[in-house]
Amino acid sequence: MNWLELSFHTSHESYDLVSNIFIEAGSKGVLVEDSHTLTEAHEDQFGEIYRLNPDDYPKEGVVIKGYLAVTPDIEHQLEYVRTQLLNLNESQQLLQIRQLDEEDWANSWKKHYQPIEITERLVIKPSWLEPTTDPNVVEIMLDPGMAFGSGTHETTQLCLELIEEYVDQNQVVVDVGTGSGILAIAASKLGAKSVYAVDLDAMAVIRAKENVALNHCQNICVEKNNLIDGVNALDEKPTLMVANILAPIIIGMLADVKKVLPSNRPFICSGIVEHEKELVVEALNHHQFKICQIKEKNGWIAIVAMPQSA
Repeated sequence: MNWLELSFHTSHESYDLVSNIFIEAGSKGVLVEDSHTLTEAHEDQFGEIYRLNPDDYPKEGVVIKGYLAVTPDIEHQLEYVRTQLLNLNESQQLLQIRQLDEEDWANSWKKHYQPIEITERLVIKPSWLEPTTDPNVVEIMLDPGMAFGSGTHETTQLCLELIEEYVDQNQVVVDVGTGSGILAIAASKLGAKSVYAVDLDAMAVIRAKENVALNHCQNICVEKNNLIDGVNALDEKPTLMVANILAPIIIGMLADVKKVLPSNRPFICSGIVEHEKELVVEALNHHQFKICQIKEKNGWIAIVAMPQSA
């Protein structure tokens, strides 16, 4: 089968919107070539991690790549993509399209996904590479691309750093909007007692279950459900909740978070662009959350807050 590679150069702020357009058109996921990748400082602790070619990355912004199988419906899919990109007022940028055969398509995925060191002990590794034998390293083996959360985006990295900081063996973790399942897997491998991962997207649930199985995490339950119904059905109350979604959705779900997350338990939220930070902080304060920590990376924000008793 032949494939079309769609490539679109956009801003960091439009990353999620363009990615969603490609996925809605039929791409099973997206590749992200981020200009920040080359300028970030990393310790090359594991040798293989940060051998990157500058020619693979833009000088500014991000390049989003999606892949569509060449089928009789391909022209309708391409028209949908072009129309939605025009609606984003991104008409000054051209949608690049090139044809790939099956082997080129597979290699395109693998070329862009190398191990990513999140912290000194937490590493994300593509599933086609051999796992480490170092007992001091916690690896998340991931089949990236089919749902948001491959570990390359700042919001995912911020959440992973905070999960490592807050999780312990007594935590009952809830991952809202689990996507690829990466945050749930991290919580499990970092020692959480149990993890409940929920998403409204059926494809995300399927992909998360596959990644959970790939990582042999026996204490993770993944379901297609909403926050209230899902958590209320659990045997134990959550003691840590994480949501890597979008700022408006975070703001809209705070009342529900407070209903199901006990007082003084951490709520880690991200997917927040820097200019949205104050809106989210105001909403957290309005719902009587105590702000405990705010982290920033390349214009993206993650917040740790705890609900307080009335």
